[in-house]
Amino acid sequence: MNTTHERPAPAPVPASLYDRRGFLRATSGGTAAILLASLLPAGCAADYPQAAADGVALKALTAKEYAVLRAAAEALLVDVPVDPAAVAAEVDRELAAVGEPIRGDMKTVLGLLEHLTILGGHIRPFTSLPAAERLAYLRGWGTSRFRLRRGAFQAVKAFVYFFAYTQDATRPLTHFPGPWPERMKIPATPVDFGPIA
Repeated sequence: MNTTHERPAPAPVPASLYDRRGFLRATSGGTAAILLASLLPAGCAADYPQAAADGVALKALTAKEYAVLRAAAEALLVDVPVDPAAVAAEVDRELAAVGEPIRGDMKTVLGLLEHLTILGGHIRPFTSLPAAERLAYLRGWGTSRFRLRRGAFQAVKAFVYFFAYTQDATRPLTHFPGPWPERMKIPATPVDFGPIA
């Protein structure tokens, strides 16, 4: 008889959570998470100088949200030859383009990541933790028994990894030879469609 009490692996987060309807509202507790995030302190740019130091003109995120996203990218992209600041800036631009509710959901998640570190046994905010502790904290969200936390982790990870691995610097890792226009030249040929009536 097996007497160990191993926690079963959590169910994967369905891809449908990342559609245009947002991902927090599709999980149990999503509305409560949005309400909780609205009660968290906004933080001022002086407390989160990363965007200004990186020279990023933010389009969707606040200085605090950018700092949290950049800190998550630093933790997730160990040994990946990309600048976490560049990844965070790309995510900011994408969130500005995609709009609501995805933008609002991501902003909520970033606020929760910053201030709910007590759930991972830390008393300091996420951006104040060393990179290894940030990664362990993020992984804790990824393996949580709560679907909301797993979904939030998957969203942050998906954005960070997508915008990291679309950068040219990762081609040696992925063996991606580049888009076809870089590999072959197709000459422009004029086409005569005849008279247009």
